[in-house]
Amino acid sequence: MCISGIYALNDEMSDIENGVSTSSVDIEIKEYNQNNEPFQEDGKKVMPGDVINLVPRVNNLGIDCYIRAKITYTVDDQEFPITDYIVGNYSSWTKDGDYYYYDSVFSKEASIDLFNKVVIPDNLPSESDGQVVVVHMIVDAIQSKNFDGDWNNVEIQESIDRTYDIDYDGESSVIYEDDANNHVSLDDDFFGHMGNMLPGDSMSEDVTILNSGDKKNIYYLAINYDRLSNDEIALLQKIKLVIRNSSGEVLVNSNLANKGKFVLGTFSPGQGDSYTIELSLPIDADNEYSKLFAKVMWKFSYENADHQDEDDGDDHESNINPNTSDINLDLSIIIFIFSTLGLIITLIFGKINNKEERI
Repeated sequence: MCISGIYALNDEMSDIENGVSTSSVDIEIKEYNQNNEPFQEDGKKVMPGDVINLVPRVNNLGIDCYIRAKITYTVDDQEFPITDYIVGNYSSWTKDGDYYYYDSVFSKEASIDLFNKVVIPDNLPSESDGQVVVVHMIVDAIQSKNFDGDWNNVEIQESIDRTYDIDYDGESSVIYEDDANNHVSLDDDFFGHMGNMLPGDSMSEDVTILNSGDKKNIYYLAINYDRLSNDEIALLQKIKLVIRNSSGEVLVNSNLANKGKFVLGTFSPGQGDSYTIELSLPIDADNEYSKLFAKVMWKFSYENADHQDEDDGDDHESNINPNTSDINLDLSIIIFIFSTLGLIITLIFGKINNKEERI
């Protein structure tokens, strides 16, 4: 009984282990001194010609990205050229307009220093006494994957504050109803690589259906999920779902949030078809959809076409798959039945033996 219980539990758990997630561009700036300690000299009084050891460091907390930096240096609202008074290595950056563009991909978990020193101009007039020196730094980041390099079409947004796993690879689960696994062939890791999707990403899986029974059947695919937040459902609504058959005909053009039961085809014994199921996250998906995780479940099923015709004649729709010539008993049920019978027989004989001893 314990064996059958464990088997059933594992079988049930495998039915719900599936998920899709979105990654995120996420950077931070922290300031250090020449000793790599936190910079604590804000508000310090300086004189013309002084050198301040300020090291602004950009840390990549998210995925691979491109970054650009805009740095302004002002004293009493008078702007000074940073190349003259802010010391750093600019050979890795390309200046274009107001921004410096980092020439390489900024890898996840990487860090880069914008500069290492700020020089107070030595030609400040006496009118600058008591004025505030301001170094203003803005760093923008955008995903490197699926980016065409045109920053002009980019709308910079704040990063969404959600907890997420940047290394999540994704997982999936497929449920076969009414022994449909004997008719449907697909990869064991069906959409199991949906972790950390990015805008512009697309992926596909191939499915083959072959009627291995002795009756004409209608085959279905349904998508299900449960207990998702509004943000998670919004993500599924954003992910496009397209299903094509072997001839390229589009059978389904929907989204991953649609719990509809999609008809894949009707086949006589020995007949079938192959399909491509494609998921894509549009390139225009913004930060609103980042750092999200949602679980989905794929369900393949079939029912006898003649039975469906009879139901249509009765003017009602059946969502229940009827019994066919394919009989399938779950192993856990078989083990449980025999274990229970064995326990009952043992208890009965045990009572009989106890009675015999008392006599």
